[in-house]
Amino acid sequence: MLDLISGALGGAQPLEQVKVTIGVLSGISPEALDFCFTEIALERGFGRPRLVVTEVEASLRCSDCGASYSTSDFYCACPACGSMNRTIRSGREFSVDSVEILTDEDEEVEEEPS
Repeated sequence: MLDLISGALGGAQPLEQVKVTIGVLSGISPEALDFCFTEIALERGFGRPRLVVTEVEASLRCSDCGASYSTSDFYCACPACGSMNRTIRSGREFSVDSVEILTDEDEEVEEEPS
């Protein structure tokens, strides 16, 4: 993720925050990502940006009865017929939605004593 941001910005810059979307079926733990993100960002020259995570449920379609449903549990059966035979429409995504760059003005405000 930081390589993607670095490439888009033409190198590491101090960041204010990074907003990401994580699908519940992506295999990415928001807690684990948040735990390591700030330290790795600091090490890579991005400062200590805040990570804002939006989690999205999975959208599924039952292959047996055709019902569409949403869930945050991979092992959830179709609520209409109980089948586990389904097609995953969404819920595996991981995207960087926005990046806010820390400006000189922001740094000065943060450094002022309260």
